[in-house]
Amino acid sequence: MSIKEIVKLFGPAWIVMMADVDAASVLTGVANGQEYGYKLIWLLLLLIIPLYVIQEAAGRLGAVNNGKGLGEIIREKFSGKTALLASLSMFVVDLFTYVVEYVGIAVGGLVLGIPPYISLPIFFILHVTVISTKRYEKIEKFLISVSLVMIFAFIVQAILRGIVTNQSIFYISTSKSFTFLVAANIGAVIMPFMIFYQASATSYKYQDSYSSLENKVKWSSAETLIGALVSELLMVAIEMATTGLSPSVDPLNYKEMSYALSLISGPYSPYIFGIGLISSAFLALIVESLGSVWGTLESLGKKDFRSFLSLYLAESIPALIIVLLFTNNYDNVVNFALTLMSISPFVLAIPAILVGILVRDRNIMMDYAYGKGRMVVYWITLVLIIMGGVIAII
Repeated sequence: MSIKEIVKLFGPAWIVMMADVDAASVLTGVANGQEYGYKLIWLLLLLIIPLYVIQEAAGRLGAVNNGKGLGEIIREKFSGKTALLASLSMFVVDLFTYVVEYVGIAVGGLVLGIPPYISLPIFFILHVTVISTKRYEKIEKFLISVSLVMIFAFIVQAILRGIVTNQSIFYISTSKSFTFLVAANIGAVIMPFMIFYQASATSYKYQDSYSSLENKVKWSSAETLIGALVSELLMVAIEMATTGLSPSVDPLNYKEMSYALSLISGPYSPYIFGIGLISSAFLALIVESLGSVWGTLESLGKKDFRSFLSLYLAESIPALIIVLLFTNNYDNVVNFALTLMSISPFVLAIPAILVGILVRDRNIMMDYAYGKGRMVVYWITLVLIIMGGVIAII
């Protein structure tokens, strides 16, 4: 493939993988560092595999079916009811995911000295402006820029912290706290919106490319692998950057977090962390909204902008109001949202199973359908992810 082709095709897989490092993931990474230091690095690196396996299938499906989103493909292959079951269940979960992202923006803003009643409306308006852009290419350029800010912030944060010596990068325990954190990391590695976003964004993006189908499939796979590597390495950076923080420090208490970070990483560290948290939450907020609304409208057979904006506002405004109303109780808000989000592995199972069936179908995938061996790997991976979510709930 030429560099020109790669530049033309680059975007969907990278963006969704960077959006995987959302506010909830950042908080999980902080918990990893606080509780176990470097001891969960092995797990984060291992999670590259399931992240790649599931998302590669979604990207491949989008690459082959130019112009058709995942919701539309499911509706045509199965039924409208099946498509709605997959998309609307995701839509409900995303409402609570929005809450966590807005909390991330609020806390990051407070670290930078910006109160929530200023930061949240600003980012809400910016969010509406971005998703109201009717050309996907313009949205994508903005999202790539935000992802680079996030990457820069968390890498700098890890550099400021420096390497902590005498740290083991491998540890296994049967303790309840350890197994819960492991299960939480596994259960959160892939969210339902990621499958819908990558399949649909790849389809929409690739339909304007004159590259061969073979090159499209190859690049989608390669970009997914690159994105999975960078995504989990960012999680490693967050874990390393917060190693040494006392487990008693509340990441949602900006005063505690700022003071603790400044002690171990210097006076500029809290501001870098705030920028990273805001950019990660904002990036995820946009990608979640696009994946959720695309999937629902595709399932309904609607693509008009009025329906798009109405669905987005139906999710985003309630989440925004909740976060604005409970500015002094972010712990309770996030814990409540995460409790409701604990059903995500089960919601993930619906579109993931459908993608598994579709990517094996030669009538849809032609020569790019998965073979038996690859399907075995796919189903085993999906079962392990769901089991991780189940353990986290228990």
